[in-house]
Amino acid sequence: MCIACRRRGPQSALLRLTVQRGDPPQAVVDVRRRLPGRGAWIHPTVKCWQAARKKNAFARAFRVARIEPPEIPRWIHHSTEERVHQMETNQ
Repeated sequence: MCIACRRRGPQSALLRLTVQRGDPPQAVVDVRRRLPGRGAWIHPTVKCWQAARKKNAFARAFRVARIEPPEIPRWIHHSTEERVHQMETNQ
């Protein structure tokens, strides 16, 4: 289930995040889905990423008081821009 929009979906459609210890702890994308520790899942979209940051969903998902939320990965920005461009040119 996505921590931002709360919709269920196949794990293949979601990104796994884990906590990297530090001060403050930091959420990181677990691309291979093999890092130890508590995981959280999110749709790889700018919309879900921004909603999760706004709702403090990263801290709740990892059960910590404070966490440094990850930046939106560059490839999400790129794929989103590419889809928008394709939609605009198909109209």
